[in-house]
Amino acid sequence: MSTIDNNDTNALISSRSSKRSYTLIDLDLNEYKDNFDSHIDIVVLYSNYNLFINQSILNGYLNQLDIKKFLGKVAIIKIPGGAFELPVLASKIINKYNPKISLIIGCIVKGDTKHYDFLSQTVTNAISTLSLQKNIPILNGILTVESNQQAMDRAGKKLNKGSEYANVTLEILEFSKKL
Repeated sequence: MSTIDNNDTNALISSRSSKRSYTLIDLDLNEYKDNFDSHIDIVVLYSNYNLFINQSILNGYLNQLDIKKFLGKVAIIKIPGGAFELPVLASKIINKYNPKISLIIGCIVKGDTKHYDFLSQTVTNAISTLSLQKNIPILNGILTVESNQQAMDRAGKKLNKGSEYANVTLEILEFSKKL
């Protein structure tokens, strides 16, 4: 399995602005105190592994929420480790903050062994199971790609999966109001 470094920043998505339509809460769980009393609409978790790819997806997501004038509260949390650790940490965080919806962002790049196949399937199944257990929509933002270039294309300006995830998030939040 290979990691992706910041070798082509022109293809990645940067943050659109510091003034946003929604409230952004960047939770540093090492410094966080349990006195946060506001409801969180969206929790976004992203992995530290393949960080530049994950941050590009996150930026595309946040930029699109701003473009669509989302007015809720969005908490973002960078977790240690990679995609495999995301579901169990997501479970703990969802229990703590009880969001309306969550997005889990990560990137698994195929290497020379079957590890990619096992990891991709395990993480995908865990996210699906977690969504059913927690009874909230959890978007699977884990890129499973054959190469670093595919990851750059999907996370970056070419395909902008972050923007796609934001649009789906907003559609699900709107649909949920009708239930």
